[in-house]
Amino acid sequence: MMSDPSYRLVFDATQKYGDRTALAIGFTLAVLVAFVVGAMFVAHAVRRGHHRRFLSGLGVASILLVLLGVVGASLVSVWTVASTTASADGTARAVDASPVVEGVVEDFHPMPSGGHDTERFEVAGVHFEYSHWDMTQGFNQDVTVGGPVRSGLYVRIHYVRFGTPADNVIVRLEVRVTED
Repeated sequence: MMSDPSYRLVFDATQKYGDRTALAIGFTLAVLVAFVVGAMFVAHAVRRGHHRRFLSGLGVASILLVLLGVVGASLVSVWTVASTTASADGTARAVDASPVVEGVVEDFHPMPSGGHDTERFEVAGVHFEYSHWDMTQGFNQDVTVGGPVRSGLYVRIHYVRFGTPADNVIVRLEVRVTED
């Protein structure tokens, strides 16, 4: 992406989701927590004197199977997400190739302070709708959490279409810099 001095970059999906390190660390921590919880469970049974019954062959086997299941599910999840997630370069190419709309924010409906709605607006006839509660890789910072979009703001938006116009996802948001 070439930097345009007349615009300020507010959001870029490549900067928010390009790194998979946090995902790998999260799943590694999940596996470690499973082992710690299992060890605490066994230690508690030994302290309470239930170890003969609990640590019989069936008890130990069931604990090991559960722990192996957690480890296996975590590894499969990490592998699946890592292998299907686009690389940072691939994401950048997709964002750069996405449709672009530029113009004034019109028909702006801000997120009410109580929530339970969406923030929505149009730019040059293209509809956008989002909420900070949405699980999305796109822009979703509404005004209740300090979002920058306002009525009359001049913006340039790269977006991805997913079915209906309400499903347009903002993958890059730039705001025109005004000279005071």
